[in-house]
Amino acid sequence: MKTRLLFTVIIFSSIVGRVFAQEALAMNFTGDTKTTKVAVAGLPSFEFRASDNNNDLKAISSEMVGEHFLGKLVAEKMYLLNSKYTYEVPIVPGNPQTRTMIRKPVIYDAVKKIERYLKKSVKKGELTTETASAEFNKVLDVAFNVLTAETASFEKAIGETNDANSLTNLFTKQVNLVF
Repeated sequence: MKTRLLFTVIIFSSIVGRVFAQEALAMNFTGDTKTTKVAVAGLPSFEFRASDNNNDLKAISSEMVGEHFLGKLVAEKMYLLNSKYTYEVPIVPGNPQTRTMIRKPVIYDAVKKIERYLKKSVKKGELTTETASAEFNKVLDVAFNVLTAETASFEKAIGETNDANSLTNLFTKQVNLVF
């Protein structure tokens, strides 16, 4: 009985020794055999269907639009943004007072924040008017095309973004518009 127990212990220890030796060899191996590769989380990319808004822009007359520091095209797009994103509802039937309601207020407020940021950047001389105008045109194009789309994840990303520069990058670099 003692010999069987001794024989079992010797066989068991030799098997365990081989397992430890293999693990030690694998840890010293320069290749990456035992670890799992974790994908680096890149910037989220959003994709929305897009439509051309040139017909809407042509319907806007110069009397309807005021001036904008980034040019006439941005002024027309801002007028179009306000007309698409805001609407008036009566407070009480029969009362002439109305309340302004905003569709997708997270996106609308983000666009307004980006506009203020670009205005400050142009005044400080950090950006040229042409660069700011081009960036804001992209932002406005994204805002027009996401109005009727499902944007819960996009609005969540906007909510997690804390500064206007990151918001500008979110709108201009992380959104793909598919025409």
